[in-house]
Amino acid sequence: MISIASNKTLLLKAIKIALFVGIVLNLINQGEKIFILAFEDINYYKFFLTFIVPFSVSMYTAITMKLNLHVEKKQ
Repeated sequence: MISIASNKTLLLKAIKIALFVGIVLNLINQGEKIFILAFEDINYYKFFLTFIVPFSVSMYTAITMKLNLHVEKKQ
């Protein structure tokens, strides 16, 4: 499973997804603070969490799909 998770292609895709989704969600949730450059008012816990969650979901999904595909090939 670690070899699947360390696959460069999967990591790059997960990073791209996390960046896109994280930016969109941050603009939705904290956009007014970002646009007026009120960086002291931004909730950085939420800011970084909105990038970590889509990355984790993307990696989990990719790993699960690869493992399922590998199991189906064995049968």
